Amino acid sequence: MTDTKQLPVPTTSSKLPSWLSKTLPWLILILFVVGVEYWLGWKTILKPWEALSWQQLLIAVVWLLVSYGLRTWRVYDYFPSLRAHPLAILRLTLIHNLLNNLLPARTGELSFPMLMKRYFDLNYAQSVSALLWFRFLDLHCILTFAIYPLLVVTPLRRIAIPILLLWMLIPPAIYLMRNKVEQHFAGKDGRFSELAQKTLFGLPNTTLGFLKSWGLTWLNWIVKLVTLAWVLEQFVDGVSWNVLITAVVAGELTSVLPIHAPAGIGTYEAGIIAALLPFLKPAVATSAAINVHLFVLGSALIGGLIGWLLPKPKAL
Repeated sequence: MTDTKQLPVPTTSSKLPSWLSKTLPWLILILFVVGVEYWLGWKTILKPWEALSWQQLLIAVVWLLVSYGLRTWRVYDYFPSLRAHPLAILRLTLIHNLLNNLLPARTGELSFPMLMKRYFDLNYAQSVSALLWFRFLDLHCILTFAIYPLLVVTPLRRIAIPILLLWMLIPPAIYLMRNKVEQHFAGKDGRFSELAQKTLFGLPNTTLGFLKSWGLTWLNWIVKLVTLAWVLEQFVDGVSWNVLITAVVAGELTSVLPIHAPAGIGTYEAGIIAALLPFLKPAVATSAAINVHLFVLGSALIGGLIGWLLPKPKAL
């Protein structure tokens, strides 16, 4: 973990009026719920769940909880000073994940530095930088799953694997050249430069620490995406695993959009539907996307409940 030092504080300006940015996500939610009822009917959407056994659902939920455990391990390994409090880190991770899934426009991310401060009295500079580093690894990893399927359907398919290998070298290259990259951004203004400096501040101090955070990121996303792809498969027929993985990746990538409804309602489904439409009828793709998202939200609620039941950490 990096030492504490002064970080630039980014200045943000919203392109939308304040009242619109606050009401638009909720309007999207209302329109989505009403629109689905009008077009397909919620009873029809939820009917496929009757064909699934509780054992299948339990196994899928457990695997998604395993992915939450891997995220916990990543935080646990990144902050050596907190390793005496594994249950507190698990509680923090599960609650943070729940808020991140439920609150609109990624505002749930704010809960991470706030909980780190409340539980462990860790300063915001350290926790925000660690979170940015984790999110960089998350985004790079999930984009990796999207790049190959996209390349193989273009004229670049013959060099898809070399391009993918070059893409995979980005995190270790940034780590190895971190000092030069940091010097490049040092003293520069602008939102991207400030964000880059904060992210670089969050890089682990040791090569082993970097490899652990990178490896745990990959384990987390492999477990999560395979689990979600299996869940999606239960609601569609005649779709390859390549398409299933691409669809759930598209759904997860919608989380980076600047505006979306509470719980990602509408946008998450749109990502999955966009990937499925070339292979399925719109009604089938929509129904499957909604049900996968309901599974994600339900698992997050279960995880959040487990986190809430865990004992609160004592004052450190």
